[in-house]
Amino acid sequence: MRKKSFLIYTFLFSLFISFLFAHPAFAIEQRIYDDAGILSDAEKEELESYAQSVSEKWDTDVLIVTVDDPTIDVKDYTEDFYDRKIEELGLDKWNVAMITLDMNHREVYLAGFYKGELYLNGSRLDHIRESITPDLSAGAYSLAFQQFIDQVDHYLGSEPANIFLQWWFQLIIAVVIGGLVVFSLFWQSGGKSTVHSSTYMDHKTSRVVARKDDYLRTTVTKVRKPQNNQSSGGGGITGGGHSHSGSRGSF
Repeated sequence: MRKKSFLIYTFLFSLFISFLFAHPAFAIEQRIYDDAGILSDAEKEELESYAQSVSEKWDTDVLIVTVDDPTIDVKDYTEDFYDRKIEELGLDKWNVAMITLDMNHREVYLAGFYKGELYLNGSRLDHIRESITPDLSAGAYSLAFQQFIDQVDHYLGSEPANIFLQWWFQLIIAVVIGGLVVFSLFWQSGGKSTVHSSTYMDHKTSRVVARKDDYLRTTVTKVRKPQNNQSSGGGGITGGGHSHSGSRGSF
């Protein structure tokens, strides 16, 4: 009976692991959204082809968005754009590395969602943004976007930005937790022990012999209050509940 229960629990654990690391396969037709009209048709075609190749290579869509609207905030616009597109695609999760150019306020926002966030944390996005800002300021938008795709390709091919988010570390944690759950269920299926600390104690003859408290000293430790060094433009959660990394700046 216990062997049968163990096999059942092992099967359920394997099923859990398969669902944990499974992701749906899908394809999008457009990755360059030049609503501000700053790119030529040839530039858009070239960037579209390059973004597609990198997106398919790393299972992470590279998106380039430009907008010229005095009523929007570049970070809010990026988050709303992602929410709208992921809803159109009918997905729960969507790996994305995205750059949004706000031509009206002369601001740029870089964001990473899911796998994009895993490999492109705020520090890496800051580095990318700082490296392409001179070209953005000079009006070399196509060149800046090419460099953005170059560096996204580089970071997606490197180690994740956080060891706790690496797939092998998460797999180890999942296996350990799952193994403990299976072992616990298997162990409990054999019945619970009725023996405890009071089983062999004679309460009539057992008593506390003496109590004693010795005061030694009082120690006071001072700890410096940490400062908040987080950038106001870095990362957050969209209205649809999707976490992302981010980097914001002017050009």
